[in-house]
Amino acid sequence: MGETPQQWKSSERHYTLTSSTFTKRELRQDELPTSIYTGQVVEPRWSRERLRNEAATLQFIASKTTIPVPQFLGLYEADGLLYLATKRASGVPLDKISGPQASSTINRVDEYMNEVVLPQLRDLRRRTTGSVDDSLPVIPPSRVTYRDKRSHWAQKFRRDEELVFCHNDLGQQNIMVDPDTFDITAIIDWEFAGFFPPEFELALWKHHWSQTKDDAQTDRLIQILDSYDEQNVTSNVMEPTSTGFKSTVPMDDSCEPGL
Repeated sequence: MGETPQQWKSSERHYTLTSSTFTKRELRQDELPTSIYTGQVVEPRWSRERLRNEAATLQFIASKTTIPVPQFLGLYEADGLLYLATKRASGVPLDKISGPQASSTINRVDEYMNEVVLPQLRDLRRRTTGSVDDSLPVIPPSRVTYRDKRSHWAQKFRRDEELVFCHNDLGQQNIMVDPDTFDITAIIDWEFAGFFPPEFELALWKHHWSQTKDDAQTDRLIQILDSYDEQNVTSNVMEPTSTGFKSTVPMDDSCEPGL
């Protein structure tokens, strides 16, 4: 008998997990949630753009760092929906480690993040905010857009300060660890990644996601971002912003549409 994949969905994505692949896609219109306050369908912001951003980011991180990320297989469209496919990451999410091992595992992860992951991300620098795919809009992390509902975030720059590459959601749910050795096996879910002020990369892995909400801290991030100058495309003081990474790589043969 063939393998039966695991399938589930969140308020923004449908997921499929097999023994070797992981696929996420946009939700169909009839799968979208309805607001309990307005009764209106709630559409995810930048749904396609975020998948394209993650596709470009996975390739960028894999080529520029030793940070473990799922191997990118393809970005493709089927039945009008955009799919992102990767190889399955081994291990379990950090937030699934419980009992006496939880505290020591978080400490081990914290050491790895500070010694391996963050230094490499901070070495990836640019003077303008946004994705490694410069055809995409600026997509701030969800904690920012939850507080500030503006429909468009202008690309910003600083003459005297370089921005660093940020994952922007390094919570326990996005850090995969080996359940036996507790080593990090992969960092997943790069939909909100991009070049931002270094303050944006919060140490969310230290606490369960339910304990990381801090509106005052988020308001400070918004203030920092708004203090930067808007990018002027006619300026002659700007360095090139393109990284050369795009989100339009064909799907790998090992990944099948509709999984």
